[in-house]
Amino acid sequence: MPEDTWQEILRGLREVAYDGTIVWSRYSEPLSERRILNRIREVRLAAPRIRICINSNGDYLDSTFLNELEQAGLNRLWIDIYIPDEETYRLEVAQKYLDLFLARIERSCTVTGTVPELSCKIESSRMDMHAHVRNVSVMRAMDLSDRGGLIRIARATVREAPCYAPYKHLVIDWDGSVVICCQLRSDSPIHKRAVVGRIGADAVGLVDAYVHLAGWRAALRSYGRKKGPCATCNVAEYDSTRLTRALSHFLINTRSPLRAMVKLTLRPVLMRRLRS
Repeated sequence: MPEDTWQEILRGLREVAYDGTIVWSRYSEPLSERRILNRIREVRLAAPRIRICINSNGDYLDSTFLNELEQAGLNRLWIDIYIPDEETYRLEVAQKYLDLFLARIERSCTVTGTVPELSCKIESSRMDMHAHVRNVSVMRAMDLSDRGGLIRIARATVREAPCYAPYKHLVIDWDGSVVICCQLRSDSPIHKRAVVGRIGADAVGLVDAYVHLAGWRAALRSYGRKKGPCATCNVAEYDSTRLTRALSHFLINTRSPLRAMVKLTLRPVLMRRLRS
């Protein structure tokens, strides 16, 4: 990432006294550069109350690196261990790959699930650490995302359900490009129109980037045919029933005095659905 872009991100975090979550993830491997240790410390300095997370494939991780990540202040490490797609996914095969990984990082784990993939919580006194063993057959069983039309083997759909992802996160690529959500790629020709600006360029900062997404958010918050890369997205689809349509219409009516109360009541229900 260009240093000017990184410094602009840090300025934005300080500007809003950010106390949410930052995640290194998406189409990259955050642990391929040891510089990530300094980045974690810089983020913590800019936003002391922030929750710092990394999603990794674990390829570069060993016991020393893991200890350094803990000491740097990482709060959560989420590891996807990929087995070859041509290898038939079975529990004993997944366990073999997990055991090899655990030996490399010199940690133990507690299994938390075996279907549709082997999942575990890895021992750590300083951070929340989980691993999942998967390949493409597992991801298809979990309704593989079509990544805005890029993945041809995903379930075909016509998106009418609302999507609230752009309300929940701001996605910044390595070059500062801001896209509507984490399913898209700013370097893909079919997603070029989904880039709403670049942090550190075009005089765009974090707050500006979020404001620039207002039009996208408005187009996604209710039922109806979606356009562009959202047209075929199958992520977090909601059933279309009289109840869900009525709730959607009600919740986007910002002038209703009951809206806040209903959202507060529904939150535990929606959170249970997300966790499942």
